[in-house]
Amino acid sequence: MKIRHRFFQKALNPVLTAPLLAVLLSVLFVGTALSDPLQLQAAFDNITIYSEQPAPHYLEILVTASTETDTMRKRLPLNLALVIDTSGSMRDENKLNSVKQAAIALVNRLRPEDRLAIISYDTQAKVVLPSSPVQVNQEARWLIQSLRADGGTNLGAGLIEAIISSENLPDCEPLAGCFCSPTVRPMWYHVLCRAFSYGFAGADAGISLSTFGVGLDFNEDLMAALSESGRGMYYFIDRPESMEAILAKEFNSVEQLVAADIKATITLTPDFLIEQVFANTFEVNGNTVSVRFGDLAAGERRRMQIRFQPRQRGPGAINNAATVQVSYSNPGGGGSGSMSRSIGLTYIRNQQAIAENLNHEITERSAVFEANLARKEAALAVDRGETKHADSILNLVKKKIKGLAGSSNRVQQEVSDMESYQKGLEKPMPARERALLQKQVKHKSQALEGY
Repeated sequence: MKIRHRFFQKALNPVLTAPLLAVLLSVLFVGTALSDPLQLQAAFDNITIYSEQPAPHYLEILVTASTETDTMRKRLPLNLALVIDTSGSMRDENKLNSVKQAAIALVNRLRPEDRLAIISYDTQAKVVLPSSPVQVNQEARWLIQSLRADGGTNLGAGLIEAIISSENLPDCEPLAGCFCSPTVRPMWYHVLCRAFSYGFAGADAGISLSTFGVGLDFNEDLMAALSESGRGMYYFIDRPESMEAILAKEFNSVEQLVAADIKATITLTPDFLIEQVFANTFEVNGNTVSVRFGDLAAGERRRMQIRFQPRQRGPGAINNAATVQVSYSNPGGGGSGSMSRSIGLTYIRNQQAIAENLNHEITERSAVFEANLARKEAALAVDRGETKHADSILNLVKKKIKGLAGSSNRVQQEVSDMESYQKGLEKPMPARERALLQKQVKHKSQALEGY
């Protein structure tokens, strides 16, 4: 069995309208790498399994970046490309002005040795400022201020121009590239195919892509897909005025990068049947799960879980029930690192001992993962017009998570949120209110990996 999962493989909305500020960031450092940049934790929700009639169990993996700072490490020049949507829809809600203000604030933080490119896109892409050293910021600020909203939304062309602008530059890796989205307007289909292909190749070359969906008139599934393919983050910004603070947060993370291109490979014993993986980007091949966590800044973390069904067998220990291997690159070409963990568990017949060995914290988080996955799948069903199917998804998972950790306040809140979303499906709702709700649900599910 081989399963691939990325956000862009989900059903996308038929119309591509994407108010977006996409940021391509390639950060390089020189100096001594941190001795232990990452910490790896792996644990089962229970170290015992009932041998007579095994129930589903969960394995949790947590990768945390060190908060230690290395004073010997110096940031090398930053290669930054700002890709700004200037289509006609950006006139609404003062979105373009908010994006311009946030972009100027970011430019003000660049150093003279950094490189900056500015690309705008509407019906066509335009190189507003070719990639060049930031000697004087005044020109960049003026060019950003001069942007005007008009025309359509050729997002793919904008991204390709940004990627091309970063090729063959000092301390930057060139990109090469194909992604396909069946929902893009036909005239721009081949352009976005190239953009996604370039995005995947760029991720392997050390370039990070983060996306910012501003307002309500954009395709959130596509924004999440772009950031996942590009090893970055997707941000949903429902209030344009918060754009500057969120972009500043992303820039801070880039400056404090601890480890890049983090990948986890988890192998379970053949006695366990994998049922569900709770992660944003993963691949399942038999009993091996490969997860791409992207980059981590100081203090950041990535958490994922696997739900599996143990096979029935007699009492006894399994010493290497799960093996976890994590690889990563040190920023700035400072080599690479890896770590691994193996954990075991035991089949027993004593149900009381099984109850006593339950890890309630992991079980609570399992319920949160289950609830958010259900809400996201329900939201996708609503996008397809399948409201009854969405309702059945939520009903099924509500029963499951109550059984996992029904007494937990957090789980009760998740159930309450599911019921609130469910009630909203039953009543008429203004289109913009519905769009906001859909984007909030999907963004929470995508961001859960970092909690």
